[in-house]
Amino acid sequence: MNDYIVRCLRRSVTIKENEKILQNLPLRYAGSYRLFTVSMDGTEWMLIQPKMDVRLNALRHDWQEVQKVSGFPCAFYFLRIGYYTKESLMNEGIPFIVEDRQMFLPFLGMLLSEKESRKLKPVRVISFLTQKLLLLALYEKWRDMTVTKIAAKLNVSKMSVSRCFDEIEYLDIPVLTKAGKSRKIEIGCRKRELWEKICPVMRNPVITKYELVEDIMLSQKAGITALCEYSMLADNFYPTYGITKKDLREANLRSFRQASGDDEIGCVVLELGYYIDYMDKGFQDPLSIWMSLSEEEKQEERVAKSIDEMLEEYVW
Repeated sequence: MNDYIVRCLRRSVTIKENEKILQNLPLRYAGSYRLFTVSMDGTEWMLIQPKMDVRLNALRHDWQEVQKVSGFPCAFYFLRIGYYTKESLMNEGIPFIVEDRQMFLPFLGMLLSEKESRKLKPVRVISFLTQKLLLLALYEKWRDMTVTKIAAKLNVSKMSVSRCFDEIEYLDIPVLTKAGKSRKIEIGCRKRELWEKICPVMRNPVITKYELVEDIMLSQKAGITALCEYSMLADNFYPTYGITKKDLREANLRSFRQASGDDEIGCVVLELGYYIDYMDKGFQDPLSIWMSLSEEEKQEERVAKSIDEMLEEYVW
């Protein structure tokens, strides 16, 4: 910490841990951060070093609180930081230092970078390929999965997987490891814990919903029908199937009449951004089922209970 700051600022700097200020903050701060007082050229400011991964919203709040209690300008000190978090902090003018990489101290008029990071394209909505990749990584607890291995597994190009890695890095999802310039997927936490981290960026895989008069008897079950295969839940009086955009033309759905008005529904076909054939039995994967269901469906007591049972038995 001290060596990097002195090397960048080229000034005499004294850094001392400050536990006194922690005593004036809520107890959780002592478990989440270490605080340091920095003395430099007769001025003082604070460094806030997280002990663990802290969500961006919490970083914003805690930075303001420490500044308020200490009365000094404060900057975060990270050992590592995700691209999205770094960009957000810079855009909001929140000072930080990344060990041996970057320094952003606007209150000192110093915006320095020793090792400029690669520019990543902003990600507003996660791609379906990246979502599929993350779900497979979670289900199978991937370890040491390189771009080449994943490309072969998903039957896509290495360039496509590299773009997925860029999305994951930008969204600050903690599953990437680096060895030099090489990036790998490493799942180092429990499945439920990982799901809690990736769930906020995931999206409903359903693109379009077709209600047809005739049951066209597709092989891939999805939605409520797939949930019934994992539980004791009784299905609707019509089945629900899943199909990807790639297979949509071959199925020729437009040749079948869509139900309207008083027509009885023969089947529902969900056009999906991706399809994971869980356990190779023609059933949509459990977490995608949950994301595919409407809020109204999820609120039904029997459905909610079946979802919990499915996730507990087949995922967690």
